[in-house]
Amino acid sequence: MKLKVKIRDTKLTIEKVTIGADSTVDALITALARKDLVNPNFTGGLKVKGLEDEDLMSVTLHHLFGKSARAEIYNPDMSITLTERRVEENNLAGRKLLDYSKVLETAGKLHELTETEPVKPGTLFYVQQQRRQYFIRAEDTGLEFFHFRGQYDDAFNSEDRSPFLRVELKERSALTPAELKWLRSITLPAKEKKNPVIHIDPERLSQEVLDDIAVLIHRLIVIIGRFRSRGEALDARVRHIPAYVQVGEECSVGYIPEGQLEKIRR
Repeated sequence: MKLKVKIRDTKLTIEKVTIGADSTVDALITALARKDLVNPNFTGGLKVKGLEDEDLMSVTLHHLFGKSARAEIYNPDMSITLTERRVEENNLAGRKLLDYSKVLETAGKLHELTETEPVKPGTLFYVQQQRRQYFIRAEDTGLEFFHFRGQYDDAFNSEDRSPFLRVELKERSALTPAELKWLRSITLPAKEKKNPVIHIDPERLSQEVLDDIAVLIHRLIVIIGRFRSRGEALDARVRHIPAYVQVGEECSVGYIPEGQLEKIRR
């Protein structure tokens, strides 16, 4: 547990302290005294606000914090205000122990593949993983992901689209302060345009979702790489969609006519 400790006695002291959540309040006071942050002569008769009848040796720190992240310990000579240093609720990395390495790796590979020859903005890709079907739309800002059946028409719109997921790919200099803070919690931000900023409700984010994002970006890399190795342009055929299709153990990469996709979704 990480705490910000504000001590008011003969002076004002503010410190950051790390201590076990199961430690008692008495143990915290002892630790503060050992660090010369409180005067042991002033600690007699300390009480926890709201728990005045409780003995400090029996009250553990994790019992102090409920919805509030603050607690107060006091006597006539001093007051100690504790603030639990919680992770911000909109921090996609902090509230759950998640592994972003695959997303970072595939975002980096996509950047390398398209650095010298970018994919034309608005290029649409079809990806089928067994029964799961998606459109991925490449834009200057990054990637947009659409469910094949429920968002079919939306994926083709030139504006006012509502993808179920967006992954912006940004240069370090383009990151907002909040995005920079978030990214630093999982990796060192890159100078190049390959820092993935995931736009999703934090409550929906899970390791499975992250792994799915990495797989879909990898399928995109396979499509682009295969087309370029063949010398084919991704947007060479009007109303034909570059595609990756895997059914069972078989997978194929090529164009699918839009008319065929129309039949599939019915």
